[in-house]
This record gives sequence, structure tokens and C-alpha cells, in this order.
Amino acid sequence: MVRAVVKRSAITVPPALVPLFNQPPLVGEEKREDYEELFSAIVATIKPSDTVVWLLARDFADLTWEIAREKRLKTQLIKLTEFDVVSKLVSPITPTFLPPDMSIGMGKKLAKQWAGDPKARQIVINKLADKGYDASDISTLAMNRAAPEIEVIDRRIGTYELRRIAAMKAIEQYSEASAKRLAAASTDVIEGEFTEAVE
Repeated sequence: MVRAVVKRSAITVPPALVPLFNQPPLVGEEKREDYEELFSAIVATIKPSDTVVWLLARDFADLTWEIAREKRLKTQLIKLTEFDVVSKLVSPITPTFLPPDMSIGMGKKLAKQWAGDPKARQIVINKLADKGYDASDISTLAMNRAAPEIEVIDRRIGTYELRRIAAMKAIEQYSEASAKRLAAASTDVIEGEFTEAVE
């Protein structure tokens, strides 16, 4: 059931749609409460008046959620690639008598410190400066290395955004048509009442 939506915004999903809305598009550690809060905000803005608009509002919410996920994924990808870049840049040249794994392990240890501790980050930045790299080189190298994956993510975001715009247009067009039908029905009722009164 769409518990959080009902609790937080007093929004009542039409009973026929509850089974459809019961499975939000969550993956990994994404929280149902977060999705339902987003859906509540969208519903509060759109104010669905019938089943069709409810379905379009749900599509709009799902697409917004997918876009947010892709943006998080891109950020995580860049961070992981930066970690990998730092790890490789700070790895000392391995003497021939040491196994390569030892050098890689030292690089990863320093990269973890760089990622998690501001003081250690400065130490690593200083080490990189000794090797001729500055802090901006990390981002540049990471962005270049991750460019193919970033491009794929950006294409997905673009597709979701186009679909979201289409959903918004569909909501507007359908609501406008509904408003016109309602206005016409109201006119018919008023004219019918007026005719009866005259008779």
C-alpha cells in the first residue's frame, strides 16, 4: 500500500490503482519513504482529478526518480574513478624484488585516506604535487577515464527527461480537455435548468 503518501499528505490513491502503485521503482538501498515523499509532492502539485491523471502523475514521479538515480550513479562513478586515479598516481614504483600487489596496496591505502580524511587528503595532494600533479589533475584524469560511462548515463538521463516532458504535456493536454468537457457539461446543465425554468 502507498502508506507514506496517505500519511504525509492525506492523499488517497484510487483503490483500483493501489495494486499498480504498490511496487515503486526502487533498487539497491533506495527507500520507499523517499519515493513516496516525492510522489506525494508531485500529486499535491498536479492534484489528479481522475484515474488517467493519477497514472500520468505516477509516470512523472517514476521518471523523476530514475533521473535522480542516474545523477547519483554518475557522481558515484566519478568518485570511484577519482579514487582509482589517486591510487595509481600515488603508488610508488615497485622495485623488481617486491611483488606488484604490494605497490597497488599502498596506493589504495593512500587513496582511501585521500577520500575519507581532509588532513590525509592534503598529505596526498602534497605527494602528488611532488610527482607533478595538482588537485585538478585528479578530476580531469577521472572525467576523461570515465567519459564513455558518463556519456551512457547522460544519454539515459536525456531519454528520461524527454519522457518526463512528454508525461507533463500529456497531463496538461488531458486536463485541458477535461476542463473543456466539464465546462461544456456545466453549460448544458445550466441551459437545461434555464429552459425548464422558462417553461
